[in-house]
Amino acid sequence: LAGDLKELSRVSTSIESERRDLVAKVSDQTEQKAKLGMLLQEKEKLEARSETALADERKKASELAARATSMKELIAGLEAQINSARKATEEKGKAEGQNGTTGPNAPIPQQNRLAVTSFTAMRGRMELPVAGEILRRYGDDDGTGGTMYGDIVTTQSGAIVTAPAEGNVLYAGPFRSYGQLLILDAGDGYHVVLAGLGRISVSLGQSVLAGEPVGLMGEARVASTVAVDADSSRPELYVEFRKDGKPVDPTPWWSAHVSGRTGNDS
Repeated sequence: LAGDLKELSRVSTSIESERRDLVAKVSDQTEQKAKLGMLLQEKEKLEARSETALADERKKASELAARATSMKELIAGLEAQINSARKATEEKGKAEGQNGTTGPNAPIPQQNRLAVTSFTAMRGRMELPVAGEILRRYGDDDGTGGTMYGDIVTTQSGAIVTAPAEGNVLYAGPFRSYGQLLILDAGDGYHVVLAGLGRISVSLGQSVLAGEPVGLMGEARVASTVAVDADSSRPELYVEFRKDGKPVDPTPWWSAHVSGRTGNDS
């Protein structure tokens, strides 16, 4: 009997110990769940603020596009708008004591950054942003007595359009006779302009990699930036590279493979 009582006491002690451990674990889980709930709420608030800010930037970009009379004016206005927003963010960070080193406005640590190939280093290495043939090149007659400031690529309905280089989306939407217009800030003062898309699948402020899909061509040719044959109905993508606000010849950037496949030497 004494042995049984001793064993019962040992079992009771063990059960009590396990009960305390279980209570502690449940309490810890409850605390962790509460913390997780708070983090999710904070994330939702940040996402809501980001969505509101992005919607505001899109509205400003659309209003700017409606006022701009030229591509140069549009790009200059968009860059001024971005610089103003960036400056406001930096000033807010300083006012909150972040000094640009901590918090959501802190720069991305070097080890976490993706390797970026400069636009200049891509000379002779770029592929056309859409499968097709270069119909007219930079410097050619545009058919209205003027000069081409970019290349016209004829392609197929529904063809996938990709970014020819890495960059950030500076503008995505309709603009005058360009149809659906996409402008990428490629860094070093360079901008990539793609016009005539049927649909754009990236949004303002988004970062894209070279070769990443950014949209689709439409089912037919939209209003072009140049005069074309009346019988032409194939979709056409207008590609323009700009450096410090001025158009530059994109030919040196195309790969030899592209030049050999789509050359228009006649």
